[in-house]
Amino acid sequence: MDGFLEPYQSIKNWHDVNVITHQISTEQLQVFHEFVLKTVFEITSEEMMKNYGPPPCEFSWFVMGSAGRCEQAVISDQDHGILYEEESVSAASYFSIFGKSLVSALDYIGYPQCEGNVMSSNPLWCQSKRNWEIQIKKWIKDNTWESLRYLLIFFDARVVVGDEKKVRSLKKIIHQTIDKQPAVLVRLLENTKHTVKGIGLFNQFLTVVSGPYTGQMDLKTTAIFPYVNGIRLLSIIEKIETTSTLARMEALCMCDKYTKIINTHHSNFKKLMQYRLLHGDTTSYEGGHYLNIKRLKRVEKLEMKQILRDVEKLQRVTELMVQGEMNNEK
Repeated sequence: MDGFLEPYQSIKNWHDVNVITHQISTEQLQVFHEFVLKTVFEITSEEMMKNYGPPPCEFSWFVMGSAGRCEQAVISDQDHGILYEEESVSAASYFSIFGKSLVSALDYIGYPQCEGNVMSSNPLWCQSKRNWEIQIKKWIKDNTWESLRYLLIFFDARVVVGDEKKVRSLKKIIHQTIDKQPAVLVRLLENTKHTVKGIGLFNQFLTVVSGPYTGQMDLKTTAIFPYVNGIRLLSIIEKIETTSTLARMEALCMCDKYTKIINTHHSNFKKLMQYRLLHGDTTSYEGGHYLNIKRLKRVEKLEMKQILRDVEKLQRVTELMVQGEMNNEK
């Protein structure tokens, strides 16, 4: 074993032994992941102190993706970033090493590296507060599919360690820009509009037709992502700061115009999380995105089909709300 990884052996052992016992509910699973994340951070901080001294300035470590939304599967990949206060070469060097250490440690423990490189080891996601402000504004100005995707990813940022206000202030830049330029909402909608249907014209499940997941349904792209994307966009419109999809739904329900719409979707999303846990493949990261339809009881299949139909309704509601924001501007 690499000497660098020795301090992490204890938490890796704990992770491997206890991951099964925390699969009883989605809530317990998130508690499990959060404990591992914070423990890895603490160990990394101690190792950085030994080898490089104390941090040169205040900083925040935040997670995004399913971790940011507290919706991680049993095996979850990495999505995280660092925001540090001081703009200097020494700070950039220190936190670059810190970020790379976090990535290596998490990968060793069982959290695969993000294929899109949305991690603290990437300079794009490890920056000073001032450079982060410049970056957010640049993503909005560039208005490309990739830059807007980064904005949406960042909007799910949740601080694990450090000052939440710093990350919150960056999100306010997005809100302030949208207030002045509602057309940005349309572009964000277009960025997430493409979805994969889960049921066909004859009310049949549309499953994977080739490869290792043949006959299974891609739960991530047909149901979970459409919910995540739609609710996130509505939350941006209403300036809701919480990151969990369920918590965002609860906050939306405080607005009269959403109450009747959201209640059903809140229940649906909880069921999706539970189905993924009960009937999904928990032995691999990729497999966790698929649902084995054959494992579902008849009543569960009917329920799943209704959820997929409801997802399409939410997408239409989201489009109408975005259009409403554009009309208000006129």
